[in-house]
Amino acid sequence: MKTKPNFSVNKLSRAIAFALSATAAMLTALPTYSAEERTDPSEDFPIDPIEVIQVTGRLRTSASEAMEERREQAVVADLMGAEQIGRTGDSDAASALRRITGLTLKDGKFIYVRGLGERYSSTSLNGAVVPSPDPTRNVVPLDLFPASIIESLSVQKAASANMPAAFGGGHVDIRTKSIPSDFFFKASIGTRYNTNDDNDTYTYNAGGNDWLGRDDGARQLPSSILNTTNQYGGISPIDIVTGSNGAVDFPSAQQFNRSLVSDLNRDMTVEQEDTNLGLRGNIAVGNNWEIGDESIFGFMAAVSYKGQLENYTKLDVELDGDETQTQIQNSKNVNGTDYVIQTSGMVNMGFELNENHKIESFTNYLRDTSDDVSVALEETIDTLGEPNALLVNKIDYEERSLISNQVKGEHYLEDWWDIEFNWMYSDSRSRRYAPSELSYTYNVLVEEDGRVGERFLNTQDAPKYVFSDLQDDSENYSWDVSLPIEFGDTVVKLSTGYQYFERKRESYATRLGLEVGLSPTDVNGDILSGNFNSIFSNENIESDVLDLQLRDASTDTEDYVAAEKNDAGFVSVDIDFDDVWRVYAGVRYEDFRRATLPLTPEGEISDEGGRYQLTDYVITEDGWFPSLSLTWKDSDNTQWRLGTSKTVVRPDLREVSPVRFQDPVTGFDFFGNPELKSSDILNFDLRWELYTEDGNNLSIGGFYKDVDAPIEPIQRISEAGRQLKFFNAESGVIYGIETEFLHDLDFLGDIGENFFVAGNLTLSDSEIEIAASGEIDPTNSKRRMTGHSEWVANLQLSFDSPDEMHSSTLVYNVFGERIAYGGRGGLDDVLEKPFHSLDFTYSFLPDEFWTVKFKAKNLLGSETEYEQQGIQVYAKEPGTEFTLQVSYSY
Repeated sequence: MKTKPNFSVNKLSRAIAFALSATAAMLTALPTYSAEERTDPSEDFPIDPIEVIQVTGRLRTSASEAMEERREQAVVADLMGAEQIGRTGDSDAASALRRITGLTLKDGKFIYVRGLGERYSSTSLNGAVVPSPDPTRNVVPLDLFPASIIESLSVQKAASANMPAAFGGGHVDIRTKSIPSDFFFKASIGTRYNTNDDNDTYTYNAGGNDWLGRDDGARQLPSSILNTTNQYGGISPIDIVTGSNGAVDFPSAQQFNRSLVSDLNRDMTVEQEDTNLGLRGNIAVGNNWEIGDESIFGFMAAVSYKGQLENYTKLDVELDGDETQTQIQNSKNVNGTDYVIQTSGMVNMGFELNENHKIESFTNYLRDTSDDVSVALEETIDTLGEPNALLVNKIDYEERSLISNQVKGEHYLEDWWDIEFNWMYSDSRSRRYAPSELSYTYNVLVEEDGRVGERFLNTQDAPKYVFSDLQDDSENYSWDVSLPIEFGDTVVKLSTGYQYFERKRESYATRLGLEVGLSPTDVNGDILSGNFNSIFSNENIESDVLDLQLRDASTDTEDYVAAEKNDAGFVSVDIDFDDVWRVYAGVRYEDFRRATLPLTPEGEISDEGGRYQLTDYVITEDGWFPSLSLTWKDSDNTQWRLGTSKTVVRPDLREVSPVRFQDPVTGFDFFGNPELKSSDILNFDLRWELYTEDGNNLSIGGFYKDVDAPIEPIQRISEAGRQLKFFNAESGVIYGIETEFLHDLDFLGDIGENFFVAGNLTLSDSEIEIAASGEIDPTNSKRRMTGHSEWVANLQLSFDSPDEMHSSTLVYNVFGERIAYGGRGGLDDVLEKPFHSLDFTYSFLPDEFWTVKFKAKNLLGSETEYEQQGIQVYAKEPGTEFTLQVSYSY
């Protein structure tokens, strides 16, 4: 019998819940008056009443339009329009989505819906599934989508038959802008400053095209090494250069080895320089043309660019022991700079033959490049309290890109019983290209004042180069047909459709170790005390001063290929009884197939030392996924929603392949698990919604999810360090309540006429059960789900001046403590502490053409912080960011 977790909240949770709910109830209860109902317009309105109607409309128009669309949805959903995103000043989809009820942001890229990790959400672009260019996550990093190309964001929290069954917390659909109503041109340029910019930037001698976010070839794997591997049929370079296979004699092997080393990019010394201000800008243009009496053709095009240096400090501590005795095994103080370049382009076209037929095409190109350079002072259990330590230099360069092409059609067949026919075809390609990841370590002496003294290159931990490339190609198409039937005041809509999705992935990585030793001629080791480019200079390589060996450090768990296909069909019925009762019922069938094959360096399928057979790498599953939603409009302004459904969450390609990959944020190593199975979920939703005629709204809802075999990252017993692997827990459950409101502040008199306030709060609880096995020994066999926060709160205060020249918004967001990953061997779970985010945006509109926007982000100076056993084990300080942007619109 499954035990339900106790629902509990702390004092802070109760205080926030009481404040938000009381405010919402009070604002909703207050009377509102139109201009006609005022007894003395000249007294209450110092300006012309017509102007007041315009200002009031502008005050909440964007939010109200989104709410109206949400009101008409058949299932529980939340929406956010482009103007709402503009109000909060968010620069991308990820930042904007955290304003929606029950959503939190992870690592600035991934959305947690209702306390469930990113694996429990899915993403589509204009209704089409797109592959993720980030191999460490199950979904697309949402910071890839700049706000300038977004028309609206939809988060569907209750399943429906026409949506993918791989649905846990919610489905996010990013809608890009379509045919404009008139000609427009918009251009903007801006800059950025961060309080961390007071520190010097870490850099190195990089490529000439870095400002474009594209490597010019300086970092890529040398063709000589690639050709050597291909020439010898996949034999590793170490076998070739030492002559162990008899291919060459030892002296020739040494010379051959040095020639390979000389082809590597060795001009990679980490240096410091002043921090430059960031640059961002975008241009958008669009128009439409009438063709004949009924037809219209339109297009929109936009490009955007963002380039900035992001300095940071980071603490990374690893503990050992148990709850009775805990000691620091390893401690790192990291200083670094992430050079971020984001570019995007969009071309959309549409043709309306008439009011019944419309065809659109969408082309989107997104590129996100990160060049992360860091220096870490590392102390181990053997060196803590001693003057000797390690100085780890790291350079991690990666390009993430996504290109998506889509064409879709909407047809209303008026002469064929008013049938609606929609179709869509899309193909996408994503790529993560990391042509150069380098790490090298110095042994250093730390002075009493904390400064680094003498240093020598650590020859025990050889410098490592990593070259990796991952490509995803996907194709999906769909069609659906709807037939409306009227029976008096009852309208019945019958729908059916088919959806197909396939994805192919190739992922390759090459690891090279540059082992070095000294010849007897360098008795004092002076060479190893120099900079990286000096130690491995052409002169030192050619003069035999160094004893060099280039080793292939790749393992059987580096490369893999994968493919998956999913055929889906659905039928549904949507019945509206006199616009009072609405019943939606549907069922979806999916036939899912996947194969994920790990490869050896020689290109053969790996069996992981006999642990797995080929059938272990193949998944075939099919199933029926019903959904039901009931809506009762008990008045013109209020309605109730009830929904239930069955869905599934499948492991990602990387998670079922026994390969190693590293989390780019924490640096932890993760390993896939071919034994993972999918998680079936039963979902229940109940929500009450209030929509007033003047645009105010209030909603209160509850949800419950029963998860079978949830997937959790858990630390391995047999491996040193923080190496995590994915396992299925036995069971899990999550439930909670959420409330949301938006209201003007007219009741405050003249001061409040131009303000409105919006907010939301989610309180929830969860529990999973994890049994110990041969590889894991969880400290807590029952605990909350990884990534789940017991409470999430948002509060927004916005202002529009009566003359429409000034607009400002203050936004506060916070999530409750959540588990980053489970503890093992007696150590507590690692907890991510609350992050209090306070952002301010101000816009000045001197005329109808120009806009000046200023934004201050993270005004409270919060930092990302993890704790274990009451000890801070991870912390990253993002600083406070200020941006200034000038826009021209015509």
